[in-house]
Amino acid sequence: MIAVVSLLALLVLAAVFILTSNSTKADAPGLRAATEYPGGSVPAPTMRLEDAVSGKPFDTASLDGRPYMVTFLYTHCPDVCPLIGAELSTAFRELGAQAKNVDVVALSVDPRGDTRSAVQAWLKLHREPADFHYLIGSEEELQPYWEAWHVGPQIAGDPDSSHTAVIYPITREGKIAAIINAGGQAPSSDLAYDFRSLIAS
Repeated sequence: MIAVVSLLALLVLAAVFILTSNSTKADAPGLRAATEYPGGSVPAPTMRLEDAVSGKPFDTASLDGRPYMVTFLYTHCPDVCPLIGAELSTAFRELGAQAKNVDVVALSVDPRGDTRSAVQAWLKLHREPADFHYLIGSEEELQPYWEAWHVGPQIAGDPDSSHTAVIYPITREGKIAAIINAGGQAPSSDLAYDFRSLIAS
């Protein structure tokens, strides 16, 4: 088990290094909070998992034609996840009436702790909008999506946040527009600007 966790930690670090080293310092075209995604605009991996709000399966393919942002969270996170939640909820409030035109999809990185009740309490605590889909599942269900998004999950037993903390803006065409370093590094005003750019595109 220790060897598996150690290998997972190395994979997490490798994924972060690749994303960071290949991203440009310039903003992604038309966006403020983001940098260009390595490899350019590519189709976003689709996901079909339980939405903790409704308890029903949610398929990101249903968002075809709507822009959205994808991020990675866990409810017991002591630092970065509450910041990401605050950034996104504030950005939605700044959007005003335009908020109805976009969505957020959060993928759980902690299958043990992210129960439906824990997620619902977290969303209420952080005043997340109605169009905030928090996808949960077992480790077996989540693992393929972590790999598809090149994301390291939270390491079991680690009291500190050790997962990949990013936000991916997704276009109406279902493509990754850029990558955002999340958790205190993306002002909500810039995220709101990026949401508006995705809506307008």
